[in-house]
Amino acid sequence: MLVSLLVVTGCSGNADPPPLDEATKQLITDSDKLLASRELAATGSAAATERADRDSEVGCLQGQVQRLFRAQGDLTGPPYVNSPSNVAGLMASWLQLRGYNMIVDDADLGDENLGAAVLRNPQTGITFFVTVRNGQKPHIMIVGKTSCYERDG
Repeated sequence: MLVSLLVVTGCSGNADPPPLDEATKQLITDSDKLLASRELAATGSAAATERADRDSEVGCLQGQVQRLFRAQGDLTGPPYVNSPSNVAGLMASWLQLRGYNMIVDDADLGDENLGAAVLRNPQTGITFFVTVRNGQKPHIMIVGKTSCYERDG
């Protein structure tokens, strides 16, 4: 499902996205703040596994690149304490308060073991994919990405 969301949202950008370096800095800042948020700490924890430190062509047109921030972690307590849908919703709410718009949420999934949200900031073109699941570790997976940019040089 996460792969299909990556394809669906693609690399469409806004009319005047910030330069890649600026978008990357904002991606890292927003990601670090999300990982340190009370919303995440109340339900689990996650740590960065990739910090937007290299170009990626995945999901972009030929000759374009983007930057990715990835994190993963686990829920605290037994599965019935923190439902995946609620945890994904808490992180989505945190992002919405910072200017991100909900693109996809898990209301249509109807799966008590999976929570998901996709949000995009229209000013920066940064998109976040939040997936929370029970029964399989890691429970929490977060991917943040910039829009696609023409490759320099």
